[in-house]
Amino acid sequence: MQTDKVTQLYWKNLPQLLDPSGEKTQKLKGFDDEFVDIVDYIIRITHRIWEQKNVGLCLDYYGKICPVHTLGSYSEEVETVVSATLKTIGAFPDRSLIGENVVWRDLGEDAGYYSSHRITSIMTNKGPSEFGPATNKTGRVTTIADCVCYENKIVYEWLMRDNSFLIKQLGIDLYDAAKHFAQFTAPQEFYDWKENEVSRVKAGQETEHQWPTPVNGECKKLAQEWITNFFNRKYYGQLKDFYHLNAKIQWPGGVEATGLQGIRGVFIQWLAQCPDAKATCDHIAVTRFEDSGFDIAIRWSVAGTFAARNEQLAQYSGQDFFVLGSTHLRVIDGKISEEWTVFDEIAAYANLIRDYNNQQGEGAC
Repeated sequence: MQTDKVTQLYWKNLPQLLDPSGEKTQKLKGFDDEFVDIVDYIIRITHRIWEQKNVGLCLDYYGKICPVHTLGSYSEEVETVVSATLKTIGAFPDRSLIGENVVWRDLGEDAGYYSSHRITSIMTNKGPSEFGPATNKTGRVTTIADCVCYENKIVYEWLMRDNSFLIKQLGIDLYDAAKHFAQFTAPQEFYDWKENEVSRVKAGQETEHQWPTPVNGECKKLAQEWITNFFNRKYYGQLKDFYHLNAKIQWPGGVEATGLQGIRGVFIQWLAQCPDAKATCDHIAVTRFEDSGFDIAIRWSVAGTFAARNEQLAQYSGQDFFVLGSTHLRVIDGKISEEWTVFDEIAAYANLIRDYNNQQGEGAC
């Protein structure tokens, strides 16, 4: 199989992606014959479910039991995936999904494939959502969905979305959205998972989701040192060793920066609200970018003690702060030229509010 010929999204239009030609480039054991590689699988099933609104296809392309982790909740039955998809489309009925990149990893014949799918969505808020009443405004949002795909089904998923940038465009205040979201009760499995993740990350332990298949050594080292230096050690003087001088980054809330000084400011401003933050590098996938570079997908977690930087969140200082995040790095000639970092700020703050309210309730008893 010609793994170096696996589908790459850049420079291809949607009709080309939906009608691939040529032989299979990956074995795809147990997958439908129509799919030529894992990127083709991810792009076409996403199009069918979201663009064509064939929501029931989730029953075909998700495992009957498929754990789905987000920073705000947890589900595992495929029927919940269908329900959540319908609710999202109900709130944003014209939602489009533009596949920006799929960074993948072969997990081995008996484990399937890992895909990290970065998506840009344009959508109009026509119905009530988890952030509040309909605003009838249109917004753009970046999402990264990390999936384990086995025998034609998604069997595990971590979903990260830049909801704070979306609600800014919808005219909703970030903290109002967090308070509204905090009213929704997540299943007990979510709270158990979050508590275990906070303990794991603070202790610097690996996630249980590990696979033995190899990853490009230089890219793996860069990804691990990127986490270690900028999240754990807070060594921002070393940015020049990681980023090109004119590198561009995109962070949650629509934050963008170009150049080392701007990038340094993004890291420092965000970590100032959690000065003792510890991070773990939970998964790495690497694919080629043209002839001179690589795309690296990093799933990571951060845990520490929250230190509010504004009055609206002051009462939540001192609580555990946890973030589930994903970053795509485009590396050219050994340094980062572009970065896309995605996590859900609204859910992160909503969890602080939930935890605080739960503690107050326990105290009242």
